[in-house]
Amino acid sequence: MRLIILCFLFFAISFSALCQDEDCYYYEDSPIYMATVKLNIYEHMSTESAVIGEVPKGATVFVTESFFGETGWWEICYKGISGQVKKSGLTKAKKTQSIPKEERPDIKPSKPKDEEGDEQQVQDIGFNPFIGQTTTAVNFRKEPTTKSSVIKQFKPGATVYVFSDKTISGFYKVIDVETGKIGWASKNYIRKERDAEVDYKGGFQKTGTSSSSNSEVLIKNLSNLTISLIVGDEMFSLSPKSEKTVFIAPGNKYYVASAPGVIPASGYQKFEGSSGYGWSFWVETSRY
Repeated sequence: MRLIILCFLFFAISFSALCQDEDCYYYEDSPIYMATVKLNIYEHMSTESAVIGEVPKGATVFVTESFFGETGWWEICYKGISGQVKKSGLTKAKKTQSIPKEERPDIKPSKPKDEEGDEQQVQDIGFNPFIGQTTTAVNFRKEPTTKSSVIKQFKPGATVYVFSDKTISGFYKVIDVETGKIGWASKNYIRKERDAEVDYKGGFQKTGTSSSSNSEVLIKNLSNLTISLIVGDEMFSLSPKSEKTVFIAPGNKYYVASAPGVIPASGYQKFEGSSGYGWSFWVETSRY
């Protein structure tokens, strides 16, 4: 017997205004990179699209979206301008480097945290999920390093949801299906069982317009479990029998919905600015 997250489209949404002083958003702990050359900021991921700004050589920027890094593009925030730049022209800034306070946008939303209060880290590993199984006892860690704290130790045969076949320092980014927690485990001790099911059509229903420049999304949890919804680099947590309105930056993003003891559901969704969306979740038991 297995548990599967199911969803149905929710067609009603009420909108509330999002206060903003700038068009460029970033998290206080977003990765800071430095331009190694003068960079054009493009409206879209193409040199044929409009140039909306410029980053001087040596200037520092916030990386706000790294999901499409494999295409050679990153979304950045620089002096109130949000757009796409060639990632090859950026290098990780030293810890002593920072963006001057006067150059930062006034709005600094808090980065979503998991149920333990730990902030979700931006890790550019792509998205090509599969269901795996541990081949022996292996540590489940908070970060992709043996120096990181251990969340738990997987027993042999534990089921995990793996985000991508790409690794960081030999670690897979995984969801522990038993607890629904996100962490890292050594790829040497995880065997691929099957590809994860991915909804390429998108599971969010567009419901209308929003007063926000971002996508305004009403999500409902109709189950008796706490559900985590990951959208790109953001994670939202929903208590049982609850609903929440969240704001998501426009763009093509992957999403993963998980809960303790449940095989995660995942897919891709194109979010448009100034638009409303809705999605509801429940959990169904099935036999196989």
